[in-house]
Amino acid sequence: MSTTATAASEQDLHARSPLGTEILRVESLTKHFPIRGGLFRRQVGAVQAVDDVSFAVRAGETVGLVGESGCGKSTTGRCIVRLLDPTDGQIYFKGVDLAGLTSRRMRELRREIQIMFQDPYASLNPRISVNEIIGEPLRIFGRYRGEHKGKERVAELMRLVGLNPEHGNRFPHEFSGGQRQRIGVARALALDPQLIILDEPVSALDVSIQAQVINLLDELQERLGLAYLFIAHDLSVVRHLCDRVAVMYLGKIVEFGTKHEIFDNPTHPYTQALLSAVPITDPRMRGKRERIMLEGDVPSPSNPPSGCRFRTRCWKAEEICATEVPELTDRFGHGHPSACHFAEPRAVLRVDPS
Repeated sequence: MSTTATAASEQDLHARSPLGTEILRVESLTKHFPIRGGLFRRQVGAVQAVDDVSFAVRAGETVGLVGESGCGKSTTGRCIVRLLDPTDGQIYFKGVDLAGLTSRRMRELRREIQIMFQDPYASLNPRISVNEIIGEPLRIFGRYRGEHKGKERVAELMRLVGLNPEHGNRFPHEFSGGQRQRIGVARALALDPQLIILDEPVSALDVSIQAQVINLLDELQERLGLAYLFIAHDLSVVRHLCDRVAVMYLGKIVEFGTKHEIFDNPTHPYTQALLSAVPITDPRMRGKRERIMLEGDVPSPSNPPSGCRFRTRCWKAEEICATEVPELTDRFGHGHPSACHFAEPRAVLRVDPS
């Protein structure tokens, strides 16, 4: 490819995509962590953290990735930004396969895809000021452009996320948890990304602070046209913020649809059980919903069950579930795929996140 063509393709990647156009496509993403043992540390097995995961994200929308702890949500997010190298599969960002890029090429594209971590206490360097934390991405990518303009940009980002620029010389320990997460948002926005991976960004915060951060993310998305991949286990937060939702169990996506399809008419038994556990604050409504109690524990990802991975805890399981892996397909023709041999719509009591 010529230098001119390369420059043109780079310009296309950094141009803002129109709202509604697909910017991220994950196809058959797989990540296995080897288990080594014996005198020569040979591989004796593998932890199948993510197995054959596929989904897409459009510009300006939020896709939620939900499931129990350890189901592979965070691993999926880290593979997308190449903090972890996938074992197999493709990750396309605006048509470019990130899984096959060199470290140097991936470094250039990271300004378009940012990640925000769960713990605001651990994700910020305690030894440098907030001005330096937010300004660091600008310096790394040559966007600081002089001390005066650089400071102006940092102050602009702090105001954008609701922080006082006069406090930029303070250190992370001088801020509350919610303020620290706002600092993380400002750092993620520094390079004008098009996609942000939000890895449980509010789970470590108090409920009142969670609402503030969620509202901030909502406002920034509408103002800047951002796309989010929102990784979470709090379903009420997912219902408020997300447009579409992918439900994961033991490294696989078992159901995918709009938030209304997932919350109001789930078809996979695991999704139905998950939604039945959402707390209801109104005591008058608690008796109107059937609580689905799952038996047993989540199997080990190093030795998952044959066939359907949920079958060991599923009340619908039959012989076919142990021998055939159910495909994630649209079984009812509504564009709402589910990975279950006996998928069946089941109304779940609507839970308002407020």
